[in-house]
Amino acid sequence: MSSSPRLLVVSHPAVLPVNQLPYVELERLGWDVDLVVPATWHHEYGAGRIVPTPHPHLVGTYRPLRVALGGRPQRHAYLARVGAVLRRSRPDVVFLEQEPFSVAAIQWGRAAHRLGVPFGVQADENLERDLPAPVRAWRSWVLRHAAFVAARSDSAAALARRWGALGDVRVVPHHVPAWEPPARLPSQTFRVGFAGRLVAEKGLDTLVEAVGRLGRSAELVVAGDGPLRAWLKGQDLGGARLRLLTDLSHDDMASAYAAMDVLVLPSRTTPTWVEQFGRVLVEALWCGVPVVGSDSGEIPWVIGVTGGGRIFPEGDAAALARTLALLADDPTTRSKLAEAGRVRVEQIFSVSAVGKALDATLRAAQAKAAPAARAHADDRPRVALVAHGIHDRGGMERACAE
Repeated sequence: MSSSPRLLVVSHPAVLPVNQLPYVELERLGWDVDLVVPATWHHEYGAGRIVPTPHPHLVGTYRPLRVALGGRPQRHAYLARVGAVLRRSRPDVVFLEQEPFSVAAIQWGRAAHRLGVPFGVQADENLERDLPAPVRAWRSWVLRHAAFVAARSDSAAALARRWGALGDVRVVPHHVPAWEPPARLPSQTFRVGFAGRLVAEKGLDTLVEAVGRLGRSAELVVAGDGPLRAWLKGQDLGGARLRLLTDLSHDDMASAYAAMDVLVLPSRTTPTWVEQFGRVLVEALWCGVPVVGSDSGEIPWVIGVTGGGRIFPEGDAAALARTLALLADDPTTRSKLAEAGRVRVEQIFSVSAVGKALDATLRAAQAKAAPAARAHADDRPRVALVAHGIHDRGGMERACAE
């Protein structure tokens, strides 16, 4: 029998292999990982169906299960006897890569609690939102009983504590894919990049106005798609060129970043949304591209801890244009920002770094739960069975084994 600790992960992001990389790293660090994912999932911002695909190192323990409302991150529920799944897996720890107010978190959290298995949840949410009373109630239950919270940022950690988290709250950020840094070709034109969904809250109007102020010496490189695609193609960029890169796979993004001199994330806060992380910031820095971001949500935190860029007030196109003009005229500063950011991303957001942070969190939860588990085991009734006619088959033998 394996002496490795067993981990059961429930994760809708893990329908994609790239989001399974931290769990591959946990396997390398000595965990036996069972990974439960929805058998049916739809992209949150598109009509396409996602087929759950295991990473090659997790094929044997990848478990797609049927869900209701596949594609709804907070509302989907598993159509399975989750308690039976937990009993078969016999995990030492359960990690629910779900928000504490999600249906999946209360579903799996209650089952784990009933079985005496420590569980934890993730916390991406950094915005106090008005949730219905029943949702607030189960969020409160989850956070009171969760052994740990893997918060994706400092703000998310603070909010989880304010919502009543009693367990170990630690920052375990999202990871950057382990791409080979692409070769970056020099250009006579200053290439301002954007990557992500083409939607209003991403601040595309601010970016378009700022690039227009730079004039003919600039090119706007946009990697992404969305409802504002037609609007973007019709904008006047003041002589700057537009290069629109669509239909990119995740693995194509490294080469897309290589076509930029700076990446801009000009997100703008709305009453119901604020930037929770800004994954494109760490991806660009990993690829050797400095970044500029608005002061929306977690963007200043990411740029601050990496030291790889500049921040401007959200919605202020003039301030963004001034920042871009300074960087356009100073390739040395761009190189220094990119180099410093690349080093810090490796230290904080790489698969290895995130895997180690999650490993430490899980082992702390396991160690804290171990004395209680041993005490519970000592309290269980002990039975001596005296029988005759025992042999290697039949109902009596099965009953004894049970």
